Amino acid sequence: MNPSIFFWRHLVSFLLVGLVAAAGCGPSAAPETAEDETVAVPEAAQQNTPTYGGTLVIQTNSLVQFDPVFVADDNSFHVVSNVFSLLFRRQRDEIIPDLATSWEYRDDKTLIFYLRRGVMWHDDNAVFAPGESREVVASDVVYSLKRAIETKGSTVSSDLLASYESVKALDDYTVQLTLKTPNALLFTTARGLTQIAIVPREAVEQLGKDLALNPIGSGPFKFVEYKPDESLTLERNDLYWKRPYLDRIVYQVIPDQDAALIAFETGEVDILTTVPGADFERLNGDDRFILYRRGCPSMAQLVFNMTHPLFSEQQFRQAVAYALDGTAINANVYGGMHLSGCGTAGPGVPGYDPDLCRYFPYDPEGAGAILKDLGWSDSDGDGLLDKEGIPLEIPLEIWSRSPMPQFGAAIVTQLGEVGISVELQTVEFGTWIADWNAGVDRIMLLSGFCGDGGMNSLWGRNGLARAMGHDDPQVFDLLAQASTTVDPAARDETLRRAANEIYRQYWAVPLGFRDSFQASRSWVHDFYGTLWSENLCTAYNNVWVSKN
Repeated sequence: MNPSIFFWRHLVSFLLVGLVAAAGCGPSAAPETAEDETVAVPEAAQQNTPTYGGTLVIQTNSLVQFDPVFVADDNSFHVVSNVFSLLFRRQRDEIIPDLATSWEYRDDKTLIFYLRRGVMWHDDNAVFAPGESREVVASDVVYSLKRAIETKGSTVSSDLLASYESVKALDDYTVQLTLKTPNALLFTTARGLTQIAIVPREAVEQLGKDLALNPIGSGPFKFVEYKPDESLTLERNDLYWKRPYLDRIVYQVIPDQDAALIAFETGEVDILTTVPGADFERLNGDDRFILYRRGCPSMAQLVFNMTHPLFSEQQFRQAVAYALDGTAINANVYGGMHLSGCGTAGPGVPGYDPDLCRYFPYDPEGAGAILKDLGWSDSDGDGLLDKEGIPLEIPLEIWSRSPMPQFGAAIVTQLGEVGISVELQTVEFGTWIADWNAGVDRIMLLSGFCGDGGMNSLWGRNGLARAMGHDDPQVFDLLAQASTTVDPAARDETLRRAANEIYRQYWAVPLGFRDSFQASRSWVHDFYGTLWSENLCTAYNNVWVSKN
């Protein structure tokens, strides 16, 4: 449930009291230690006493690039959230101060952020020589936010883009954000301001496009090396306002699900990004591992490019929907993590409507009847439909990372059963993102968008679906209205109305949801799982390892 403006006004004092209370206890309160010293801890006490040093190895499915304004995938943002400071962080339902230690609303459209003093940019890189860093100040926040809003191709969330009016520095440590309208998603995971990372102007101006693969920030860990399709290494930032326990982090790129699971179980990696559905029960019952629910139900669905001659016709989209048993496909792919339902917002998320599935019965005969009415028939008896000698073949693009190939195979089979041939194209994830943004003339298999605001980010006036030719002022207006409605019940109702308009027109074919889990080895401590930002050293926690 999205908090009201009243809640946000009173959150500041609550956060500050909580931080003071936490400062002297728990793993986040680090003992004073010399820079090169490792704390010696008796073996029996290692589970409870933090130690400095060690490397955390995180399996990741893919990495694309690390310039915050262009990051569109969760895995790349995990890196961004450790290299760069954010105004604040999210850990499921909690808001964690980061560069901003507190904030308050002056009114429902004016928000003031108070910044942490003494935060420094990373040094010993192409922009800041060793010992020649500078402090991060309010003008850096202003620059970063304007850059996210104004840069062509930016992945800034649609709700922020729609509500933003201006931002200015009141002094070196105070920022004022002014909105055109109230924004109910401003502090929601992966929406509003949660994806705004603070970047140094010098790095953008000196590195240009090279910043994407050589990120420079002020976060707890510094960029060291990136080997595309292999690994990325970060090391502790000695200038950070809080000393990280970890010496370094290695993101190990292992896209194959089976190989990733083997690497995790043998201890080659410490954190597994996604637990395979078929292995959930087994891993959950093994005390060598800790499983973390990743927050909210994540959807899978086919999205039509509305500019394609076939897909521009609603009846044809409906026929494709009737030909697919999304529930059976999703359950087979995700096993025990499968959740039934239709739409973009999953169970428990604002805008979820269980009645949407009435538009998507599994009805191959009905699909055949619609296609017949549209003039398609099997004129030569080969089992595939054609019209005037032209076979019915539709292009479908998926990314190569598991479990998308499993979805692709099932879709090809089920559409083939009603006489539709599928031209399946499997590409790398980065290529898939580029093709989506370019508006390729295909059906795209899409996954993600879990959580509050996902519907707006995908289907809104400034949402990602615009690239695929989706344009409906009624839907846009409903979603815009929802993002400014802070009353939860009223907002939920508006989102349901928007969802009904989207799915009764068959803009997409839902394939159900999944309850996603992440896993760590039991020797990883003070870790709480990852949803959007990967919180390894924050005011909330400080991850350490005892495997050595």
